[in-house]
Amino acid sequence: MKKITYSILFALLAFASACSDFTEIEPKGKNVLSRVEDLDMLLNYEYRQRGFAFRSVMLVANDILPYAENIPNLLSAKEKSLNGILATWDGTLDRAILTATDDAYSECYSINAKVANAVIAKVDAAAGDRYMADRLKAEAYVLRAYMHYIVVNLYAKAYDPETAADDPGVPYIKENDALEVPCTKSTVAEVYENILADLETALELNSLPDKPINTMRVGKAFAYAVKAKALMSMHKFPEALEAAEASLAINDFIYDQRQLTGGDFVRPRIDCQEDLFTTFYERPNLHAYTDEIMAQFEPGSISFNHFPKIDESGFPIGLIIYGVPGLTMWDNNEYYMTTGGLTTIGMYLTRAECLIRSNKGDDLQEAMNVINTIREKRIDPYTPLSAADPAQAFAYLKQLSRTENWFSYRNFVNLKRWNTEDAYKETLRKNLLGQEFELRPDSPLWIFPFPQNATNYNPNLTQNY
Repeated sequence: MKKITYSILFALLAFASACSDFTEIEPKGKNVLSRVEDLDMLLNYEYRQRGFAFRSVMLVANDILPYAENIPNLLSAKEKSLNGILATWDGTLDRAILTATDDAYSECYSINAKVANAVIAKVDAAAGDRYMADRLKAEAYVLRAYMHYIVVNLYAKAYDPETAADDPGVPYIKENDALEVPCTKSTVAEVYENILADLETALELNSLPDKPINTMRVGKAFAYAVKAKALMSMHKFPEALEAAEASLAINDFIYDQRQLTGGDFVRPRIDCQEDLFTTFYERPNLHAYTDEIMAQFEPGSISFNHFPKIDESGFPIGLIIYGVPGLTMWDNNEYYMTTGGLTTIGMYLTRAECLIRSNKGDDLQEAMNVINTIREKRIDPYTPLSAADPAQAFAYLKQLSRTENWFSYRNFVNLKRWNTEDAYKETLRKNLLGQEFELRPDSPLWIFPFPQNATNYNPNLTQNY
């Protein structure tokens, strides 16, 4: 009983510090996940936890200002806080000593422990319908692949084909990893190999639904989307194009913002057809957005022009909360963004990028057609764009990608990925109260530190920057 109690507490409180034996979660040795129906309920997880807020990630990507922080005080502090380091892009200071916990890290590994790996470990022996069992197994493998995709993109170097086999990555936790043995980090290449292997296992089961019961359950379009994103990270662009097109063949819906210009600006919470998988913690309202990200929106942007903004004429909330008057803050309780999920738009953008990179035949024109397909439902008045060469097309792609992926972790991942290539890397610049800051492509800030509540229990979990 002592060992079982320890296993439960460890899995729930310190799952990130060592590999867990997820078959020991039941009390007194009795299997409480013995039926397929039980495992189905386990997958009904609400991905609306603090770990999916990604505020620090959006801060580094220069999408937002530190949430509800006084900016003048942050800039003038003698000793910088973690938010002060991230807001000023100061890569000289040790962030690890300021990172006692990390919600994103904990949430991703918690989902692997309590949902994905628990299902994988139990499903073959569970009583019940075998087709349903295969569907649940497939969902769990995709979920495990995706959680590791998020983690490796935040806490390790971006995949570089020349160095990935040696670059230290993150632990890839599987269902039979022993509780008593501290996890070792896989290389970046090994993490991606495991991601693709899990996705192939899921797809080979041929049991994922085209349309899951809601966007917090895994469907086939999402599985192909994760595969496309992983292959993009690995610079395998023809294969990524194939996976993105497979996802779009199942779901190619684009949420038409033109319908929102004359009324309420609403985006459904967990049943927006544009979302392939939904996670969120909060909505984009009452955050302060940087001038640089606002400048990425086209003049006719429906989001920029019609999303309700806070009127500070009667109550200077920006000055009160942030110490800065005149900030751009949007005020809408009914517009939900999938901060940690994937969307059909991401697959359109993946397809466009792969076509631009192919540099053959009519692919450049087709890439612009894809870009304009998105813009047509985002810009009013709409005029199609054309590109004279791949460089111009890629510039349009990057601008659109920034505005389509704002208020999520995805801008960070894309910018970090592009920084591995001389043709696409860029130094980010911003101005805070007259002070100029820059974030170089080789900055250590592109890799987040493992939190102390993980490293204190696992000597193998050394920092990757």
